[in-house]
Amino acid sequence: MNARIALCIGIFALNSFSQILSVESGAQQFLGDLNSEIKISPYINGTFEIDISKIYGMYLSATYSFLNLKDNNDFEGLHQFLGRAGVETSKELCKFCEFVSLGTGISLAFVRGKSANSNAENYMLSDNESEFGWHSILTVRALQIERFVFGARFYYDRIWTIPKQSSFLNGGIFAGMQF
Repeated sequence: MNARIALCIGIFALNSFSQILSVESGAQQFLGDLNSEIKISPYINGTFEIDISKIYGMYLSATYSFLNLKDNNDFEGLHQFLGRAGVETSKELCKFCEFVSLGTGISLAFVRGKSANSNAENYMLSDNESEFGWHSILTVRALQIERFVFGARFYYDRIWTIPKQSSFLNGGIFAGMQF
């Protein structure tokens, strides 16, 4: 009985709300102390968005980036996986700014160093590191052709690392399909 109810809710959600599945690519820039340690690095991202009402929507995204280090002989680089979940304003909220949305949410960062030599085993990054944080997002939907959406996304992430917090910016272009 519960499976039938869940199926009905799922079918209702698919048919009632606007949904977008998109892929994105861009560059990631660390701020603060990490700016001197990590080069600007490319990233790829997948995002699922759903408009819950005429005022706001929700999104889930998954990002991968290989972070290139500036002056470190112990690591070739860092693998970074970043998950984000949050809420954002809907394009229906404001008719004169319907192509722009703002949002915020939580982030989960997972980092693992790619060892270059045996000295890397002395660092915590040779093992897996994960931290939580928050982010803000600006989405600009520049072009929509029938069900296809194209635009740009900009993120500011603040990860609660110890002893200092880490901040970085992501900016990229995306292509999505509305269903």
